[in-house]
This record gives sequence, C-alpha cells and structure tokens, in this order.
Amino acid sequence: MNRRIASALLCLPAWAAGMPASDVAVEKLLTARFDGDRSGACVQAAVIDSGKVWRAARCAGTRKGGPPAAGAAFEIGSVTKTMTAALVAGLVDAGRWSLDDPIARHLPEGTAVPRQGERQILVRDLLTHSSGLPALPPGLHPTNPADPYASLTDAALLASLKQVQLARPIGEHPEYSNFGMMLLSIAVARSLGGDLEVALRGQLFQPLGMKTAYVARPLGAEPAQGHSADGTPTAAWTIATNLAGVGMVKATMDDMVAYARAQLGDGPAALVAQLRRTQQPLAHGFGMNWMLRKLQGRDLAMHEGGTGGFSSLVMLEPAAKRAVVVLADTSLTDLGGLGDLGLALLGLESPPLQPRRSVEAPPALRQALAGEYELGSMRLKIWEANDRLLAQATGQVAFELHYDSRGEFYPLGFSALLRPEPPASGQPVARFSWHQGGGVMEGRRVGLVNAPPTIINPAWKDWAGEFQLAPQFSLKVFERDGRLMVQGSGQPAIAAAVAGKDRIEIEEVGATVEFERDAGGTVVAAVLLQGGQKTRGARK
Repeated sequence: MNRRIASALLCLPAWAAGMPASDVAVEKLLTARFDGDRSGACVQAAVIDSGKVWRAARCAGTRKGGPPAAGAAFEIGSVTKTMTAALVAGLVDAGRWSLDDPIARHLPEGTAVPRQGERQILVRDLLTHSSGLPALPPGLHPTNPADPYASLTDAALLASLKQVQLARPIGEHPEYSNFGMMLLSIAVARSLGGDLEVALRGQLFQPLGMKTAYVARPLGAEPAQGHSADGTPTAAWTIATNLAGVGMVKATMDDMVAYARAQLGDGPAALVAQLRRTQQPLAHGFGMNWMLRKLQGRDLAMHEGGTGGFSSLVMLEPAAKRAVVVLADTSLTDLGGLGDLGLALLGLESPPLQPRRSVEAPPALRQALAGEYELGSMRLKIWEANDRLLAQATGQVAFELHYDSRGEFYPLGFSALLRPEPPASGQPVARFSWHQGGGVMEGRRVGLVNAPPTIINPAWKDWAGEFQLAPQFSLKVFERDGRLMVQGSGQPAIAAAVAGKDRIEIEEVGATVEFERDAGGTVVAAVLLQGGQKTRGARK
C-alpha cells in the first residue's frame, strides 16, 4: 500500500519524452523499462488522451511462467484510497458528512479517538494524512507476515487507538498513515450500510462500468498471481472488509481504465462531480487522498499502490484529459515503484527508463562492503566466501547478496535493497541504506568514528533539518564526517556545497537549494531548483 512518485524530485538530469500516441509507442516504453529486469515483472499499461486509449503489456522475461491473462484482476493497493475518498465525497455532497466533522462522530459510540486539547482528528486530516496517527496500528503483530492484515479486526483497530500518543500537532504535518485510512474506512462503511464492498460496488464500480472490481467477493475475473521483487510467487493479501478502503481492491485493466476515464469526466454527471471534488486541493499537497503536484508546468493528481505481490499507478492530468494506468504483478515498492514509467507515459521529462539487470558486482566494491554494520536494533555482518557475498543479521539465517545494473545489492527469497554509499578510493563502505517494506534504515559500519565538522561556512547549522517538498518527499540537510549532506526520502545521502548566502549546490544531480528565513532570521523553508522547476517546502 505504498507510494513513491514524489522521490523523482531529486534525480539525474532529465530527458525529453513525447507522450505515446499508439499501442506500439506504449510497448516501447514498457520494453525500455522492463526488458530483462531482474524482478521478472509483467506489466500492463494504458494511456488515455482526450478519450483515446492506447494499451500494451510486457514481461521482463527473467522468471519462469507466462504473463497474467489480459483480463486478470490485480491487487491495486493504495490506489484504493482514492476510491474510498470518492465515497466520502458522496457523503459530503449528500449533506451527511462534512470534511470538518471529527471522525469520532462517525465511529462507534465510546471509541477513544486521541485528541490534543479541543483539537480533534477531522475527516480532512485523515484524507490529507495529517492526523498525527502512526503509519500502522500499534501492537500489530501479523500471525502470517505474508498476509499481514489478515488477522486484524475492526474491533482490534479501534481498540488500538487507546495506545496512541500523537507525535505531531493534528493537521499540521503530512505523514502517510495506513492506520488513519483504516479508521476512515470503518467510518465510511458504517455510514453506507455496514459493508464497504457493497458500498463500493453500488456507488462506484457499477455506475462506472468497473464490472469485475471487487474486495473479497470476485465477480468473474481470475486473480493474477503476485510476486515478490525476486520473482517468487506470493500469497494474496486479505483484510476485514470494512478495513479494505486502505488498499484492498482488486481490479482488471478494463476496470481501471474506466475509473481513470471517469476521473477525467467520462461518466455519470453526479458521480463525475464527486470524483472531481476528490481532486481539489485540501492541504499539504493533497486533495482527498490524491497527491497533487505541479510538474513542468502541468497539474497532476496521482497515487501509487503496492502490496506484497503487486504494484499499481494512476496518474491524472485532468485539465488536458490525460491519464496513465499501470498494473504490475510484482511488488516493486522497494525498487522505486512505477513513478518513472508513469512520467514517461504521460510525456513528461524524467530520467531515462532503464531495467534493473543482474550483473556481477565489482570485486573492489564487494571487498569494500564486507564488514559489520549497525542496522536499527540489529547487527548485519557481510562477508565474501567462494566468490559469493553473504550477509547475516543478528539471530537470523545467512543469505546471499546479488548486484544489479543500478549499482545496488539485493537478496534472493525476500524483497529488500541495499544501496551503498560510494566509498573513497581504497576505503571501506561506511554506510548504506536498507530498503524493505516501504521503509528505509541506515546501516553504519561498526567502529566508524566521525571527524569533527569542517564545513567552512557556519551557516549550515541554520539550514540543518528536514523540509517537506511534496506529500511523500522531504529533503534532509545535515553534516556527516565534516561534509554538508542532503538526503531525499528513500534515497541515499549525497554531498552538497555552500554556494552563497543561504544557498547550496548539489552537483551530483544538477540541483540548487535556497533557504528562506522569517523576519526573525530563522530558516523556515527550502526551495529546490532543478531541471527548470522550482519546488518549495516548509521546514518540518
């Protein structure tokens, strides 16, 4: 149920791409991105432009087994959240809900919803991921990690609210929360007859011609087989029906094309008006669950989705009546998601599409990576044996690390990614980022001693902190081993250089960051200038 589009803000220099205008052109872009990709993913894509639809499908060709059927149903993950938002819009239009209603008003009487003084969690706070609730319910311990939400009940989720201490002021900072969306899902189901699947089917799927979309009760479409990032088949994800608004809809490409077309205005007038309401700005770069961005002068609404075995993307440009839908039978969250492909399919400038192919790791890099690292509460040991690179975390079995053409290491048998910080010549790797389950942890070599800061310009201390440049993308500025560093969400830290008063340059990605101060001289925002675009973010 993840999302990764915003990470495209810090990337390599862009290239110009035209919007594909044929099935063949769509297939060429799929081939450029996935041909020979080590994930083995099979991907279906559709491009909608002023009522015309072009489609293609492509498999990486690196795993056994054929592609899913053209009419197979995919788990669409968090794209489901935009459908839940459509139901909320309907309740608002009917005068039954307001975006400023405390969510407690729509939950079972006596539910202990956390609050801060008189400030309660409102419906709009949940739709903009600014409720202050954590990403997942506290105390969630899946009985089956391959199907992590299967044992979670409505009652258990509501009871877990008693354990929550809100870490941020309600409504002030976006922090993506599946917990919050499960809570909203329960509330919507209660207001619409007590069965979320029935509500989705009657109010959204049937009116839009999404004939085979479902949550738990299939309507004729065979489910596609999902896969982890190494090509291993995975179990389907399940959840209690009234929690499913968080990300559990299954749909075919035909279903999703119908959904995207309706978002652009092709559907029953009243329902189209509800969908358009969900795309309107609310706060923090969000509409009603849609992530809103202006990119290269074009206004977009988008959402990615990911489950244990699937990935999805819907990207809209409503003013131009354009949209992109991508469905993959593989979990690609830890590998960066589908954002790069979506941008290319929409004809926007983006980094060149390239697959992740398995290659041999440079011997010097393997040697530099070997060692022992602190990784969260564990230690991870990495060593070479018989021309293989092995790793083992505290109390766990050893596994082999492979290497791909993006310069990153990965295990077989489970989905994760190790991105090493490039070492100085002849020196060992000091740090790496470990990506797993949509999260990122830093691995730090045991025994590493930090040198005192040597940045000449002392102003860097004013800039140090985190700046929210997009709903799911922030930029951290900090010092490391005497160097000024920046790090975008889900990306490795890279060096920056002081370039003037309240200005730094990030040469590696061709970007500049300028800092804004308030009347008292405190740095309150950062402005990223890259590729002709300017993106401002407030300090968190």
